Amino acid sequence: MTELSERQRRELKFYEEFSKMHTPQAFLASISGKETRPWNSYWRVVEIAKQNFRSDDQKLLDFGCGKGELSLVLSKVGYEVFGFDLSPNNITIAKRLANEYQMTGRTHFQVGVAEKLDYPTNYFDMVVGNEILHHVEISQALSECSRVLKEGGGMAIFHEPVRVPVFDFLRESRFGRWLVPKEASLENQVTEDERKLTADDLNLIKSIGVNSSTQRFLLFSRLERFINISEASSFLEKVDFYLFKLFPFLKPFGGRVVMVVRKWSLPGMASRTVAMVHPA
Repeated sequence: MTELSERQRRELKFYEEFSKMHTPQAFLASISGKETRPWNSYWRVVEIAKQNFRSDDQKLLDFGCGKGELSLVLSKVGYEVFGFDLSPNNITIAKRLANEYQMTGRTHFQVGVAEKLDYPTNYFDMVVGNEILHHVEISQALSECSRVLKEGGGMAIFHEPVRVPVFDFLRESRFGRWLVPKEASLENQVTEDERKLTADDLNLIKSIGVNSSTQRFLLFSRLERFINISEASSFLEKVDFYLFKLFPFLKPFGGRVVMVVRKWSLPGMASRTVAMVHPA
């Protein structure tokens, strides 16, 4: 692995500790079955991957795979899945899970960094990034995504938190910080350097390809942390889902995004993408 930056070293230290505190989520069986939950952003990522699965020779990169839970789900869909993570502990857990679920032949895990991928150019049919871009140097990471994605239709799916000025102004006020502290916390999985994506960041994601689509989540479901009811999260997600459908003007207020970008091979597209991801 390449020499780490100060930011990467802080992230590495955090997730080495975090991986010891939290067991992997046991959602493999349910999320990869026939049930769908279009109001849930994580399920939506898997649904998009399912809809675009064609054959078992398709290669998918889990871009910052963590403990490998999503990698195993996507492998069960049928993809040959490659996953990398900054944390060696996470990779050890991912390999153990793959062995436990008998998926070692369809999953490949290694330690790596988002800003300099150890994979060939034009290699992956799909890249899935689940809450990773707000932890990395986004321009460099997206440039690497563009490099490893196949031309002629390679697809990237990103699931990320985004800034909503009207809400984040309140969130960053003195009262908001008192109500929900923003300090780095292992308990709340908040790192020192993470930040929500901005409108400029979203435009940067779009620049790696064409035919992008964006779906917003997290409107009233922001309140779930304050409601001590087991079914509150699912109910509020459903409320958000239907409100966004009925009242499209509310979409910019959604604090989570699932974005899909396809990389087509068009005249000048490759050089234009690099130029946009690495502005002068």
